[in-house]
Amino acid sequence: MIQRNIDASVIFHAIKLSETWKKNGEAITKRYGITVQQWFILLLLANDPNIIYLQQHPQRKPLMAKELAEALNVTRANITNLLNVLLAKKLVVQVTDAEDRRRKRLMLSASGSRLVNRIEKVRHDFNERLLSRFSKREKDQFIRFAGACLAAMAKGNAS
Repeated sequence: MIQRNIDASVIFHAIKLSETWKKNGEAITKRYGITVQQWFILLLLANDPNIIYLQQHPQRKPLMAKELAEALNVTRANITNLLNVLLAKKLVVQVTDAEDRRRKRLMLSASGSRLVNRIEKVRHDFNERLLSRFSKREKDQFIRFAGACLAAMAKGNAS
């Protein structure tokens, strides 16, 4: 028989939290005709300083598809499909790397930037309503805890 276990409870709470945030994100992005993954790509291309990947991999140049795939933890085929939609919607443009013309980098188009700015206000308001009940100390503790879990998993301590 499976026993109640605080470690398992932490994991299931994290999963439920992630699923619920994604569902709320989908409710927001659906209004703008994009998916949560597409929104995250737009935020990466907007160089959102809150994104962990960008904190760990500061960018001097626009991102490439392989970097977006790494940031989203998806395959190149998956990122290609997501980017094709964003390119078709003219929210993203490809530019040739100045140092290596074989490389294609990705940038927000003007309409992509406008969309990010419109959704950012909604995201800010939602986050503020949701998180206003927590102190800065509690938020900092959560970030430290989540960061420590991610670091442990990256080192293979979770396997």
